[in-house]
Amino acid sequence: MSYPEGAYGDVFRRMEESGFDFDKEHIVDIHAVFATETEADRIALMFVADSDVDQYVNIETKPYDEGGMELTLSKKMLVTYDAVCQLEDLLAERVSLVDGYLDGWGVMQQ
Repeated sequence: MSYPEGAYGDVFRRMEESGFDFDKEHIVDIHAVFATETEADRIALMFVADSDVDQYVNIETKPYDEGGMELTLSKKMLVTYDAVCQLEDLLAERVSLVDGYLDGWGVMQQ
């Protein structure tokens, strides 16, 4: 498959080279960090309120090692470049409402 140039394209190329199974659903974890628990909870509640909340297998806030609070969204999905970018775009849009930043995503290769 052909992926765009850049960090995500590189990640997907490496996943493909390592034999990642893109044909089955996996749990993707995406992270954001916030200055306060209130901000992290505010964004977490937006995802809880989504009508399709069942797609998330976990929505969790916890203290971040370097200070502040971390939000982790865990979503069961087909891992495609577009799907990961769409999830990240939604989180980025919501994070922009408060003092926070995206802190990456990951998926376990089984």
